[in-house]
Amino acid sequence: MKRPDETLLSTLALLFLTGTCMLLVAGCTESAPAPALAGNNPGEAWRTVELQDVRTGEHFSIASISGTPVILYTFTVSCPICTRQQKEITALKNALGDGVVVIGLDIDPREEEKTLVSHIQANGFAGYYALSPDEMTASLVDRFGPVVVTPASAPVMVVCPGGNARLLDTGIKSASSLASSLAAVC
Repeated sequence: MKRPDETLLSTLALLFLTGTCMLLVAGCTESAPAPALAGNNPGEAWRTVELQDVRTGEHFSIASISGTPVILYTFTVSCPICTRQQKEITALKNALGDGVVVIGLDIDPREEEKTLVSHIQANGFAGYYALSPDEMTASLVDRFGPVVVTPASAPVMVVCPGGNARLLDTGIKSASSLASSLAAVC
């Protein structure tokens, strides 16, 4: 049989361990605030980051495109799934013409502009193409999650003229599926 002071010490030790575990668990469930990238809403900085089309040198941002739905997607030149998705997006652009703006962002920080231009030309891709600045990539992750930096998941976002933006399901999406998503989201 335990003495009363041993029971008290055991109880105090158990309470201390329980309290410590609760604090650790509570610390794991809290998320650290995201660093501000632009303005008061870091998850929306992607709309205003200046991009440069690698073929024309034209400077633009997502926010500068008004009145037309945008298909925005991230990729790398070395990703075969990305190339398949780009072909579907180009088919959509060819079908809808000026009814949609297409923007491809190469998220490989080591990619060279000339490699990207060669990739676009060799495949006959339509739309704007830019090397994604770090700020743009980080803001897209803040807004849509880490899937946007997982090229093999074929990340595609729809951005509507009114500002609504949605990440589509992962996997390759056909031109007709993309058209349906545009109609549903915008």
